[in-house]
Amino acid sequence: MKLVLIVTGIILAVLIGVKYGGFDLINNGAESVSVKKQEKVESQAAQDTAHNKKKDVDKQQTAKIGGVQYDIGIDDNSSQDAVIEVMHKMTHQKVKAKEKWGAIPMIPDTINQVYDIVENSKFEQKDDLLAILDKWKKGIFSDVNEDHNYFWTYQGGTIGKSYGIMSKSEEETFIKNNFNEDIVREASSQQ
Repeated sequence: MKLVLIVTGIILAVLIGVKYGGFDLINNGAESVSVKKQEKVESQAAQDTAHNKKKDVDKQQTAKIGGVQYDIGIDDNSSQDAVIEVMHKMTHQKVKAKEKWGAIPMIPDTINQVYDIVENSKFEQKDDLLAILDKWKKGIFSDVNEDHNYFWTYQGGTIGKSYGIMSKSEEETFIKNNFNEDIVREASSQQ
């Protein structure tokens, strides 16, 4: 009789434990699935938001900006500061920056004009400027964001530091949005 009571007690304890513990396992499992679904929805929403922000930033990089000029406005009598201002504006065609003001087409003719002025100068930064212009003459723009930031720092910039280089398609859009048809054709033939 004692054995029957002990076995019955154990069976009851197991059944009670399974009933309440089992529901907790099922509920925890259901909650876990629900939490995972919610996390997935939130993750997708965050990715969508990030993608939309990136699109907005991309549009900002290629949008029409003020201060576009075609004549470089410098000559052999120009100051180093004036030449650096021109070179800085030339980089805006190629770099990503929070803000940009002014653009001068980065085309062979413009690069050669600036190179000749710097080559014939006695500028304090002559060697640095010629090294940058030499790369540009060779069509090497892999460091153009660093070139931009060199000018930006030299000019005491506080807003608009470059954080990257535009893709070819972004640059093409920038050119189309900011320069006249002759420049668009000339810049397109270089790429």
